Amino acid sequence: MMHLLRNARGMRVAIGAHDASVRAWWAPDRYGRLADVLGAAPPAAHAPVDWQCDPPDGGHLLLRLARDGLSVRLAYRLDDDGSLHLDCAAMADGVSRFALAAPLFNLQGRNAAVDDHVLRLAADHYGPWPGGGAPLDVAGSAFDFRQPAPLASRLAWPALAHLPGFRHDFYWAGSGQLREAARVADPASGRVLRFSSTQDGCHLYSDARCFSLLAQGVQLQPGQAMRFTLAYRLGVQDIDAFDISEPISMTSNK
Repeated sequence: MMHLLRNARGMRVAIGAHDASVRAWWAPDRYGRLADVLGAAPPAAHAPVDWQCDPPDGGHLLLRLARDGLSVRLAYRLDDDGSLHLDCAAMADGVSRFALAAPLFNLQGRNAAVDDHVLRLAADHYGPWPGGGAPLDVAGSAFDFRQPAPLASRLAWPALAHLPGFRHDFYWAGSGQLREAARVADPASGRVLRFSSTQDGCHLYSDARCFSLLAQGVQLQPGQAMRFTLAYRLGVQDIDAFDISEPISMTSNK
């Protein structure tokens, strides 16, 4: 079962009732043409299922989960400026860990590649993968997206050439306030995704056809309560205004 949110710009967002994931998002390109810019949501470790849902109210949707001593309230709101807000509050009676399933984006459309998607990410440290380990400084590495760069150009670096894509955690100095942490632009469609979070890190996932910016997983101790907010904002932008630091090739999407 899907719940559909709408805004005044004609955007539609489909939320899956089973796992509270974002399943589809129809958004216009620079010419006003609508397309679904999502694929299926990837399975998240410790992702809760069997949510209870109130009937959608325009651009608002409220879901609740209560199981195994974990109580979660998740509110979605689709604004007319193209922002999808996720406000999550949780409390646990015992040690609990959960993560939200993150949407997989392809800003050009499901059948295109994301090689030329340009990422800017305001993170100064990243977590090594595979193998894990202490966070490392991004300076001078393929993981430094503080200046915008295409995903494919970074995956061509020798240190990453053997990997199928990004599967890495990124960190920044958080303040607990909602702030823009990442921006992804597609030169072909003109669509731009802005990712904001109250957390101090995110997980970047990518492969040939999609990418995702995931919230951090949450672990609660007995009696602990927590809350975080995410926002994904879709719009359009002239790619020349994005200040790209490395060359791109439009041929990979043809």
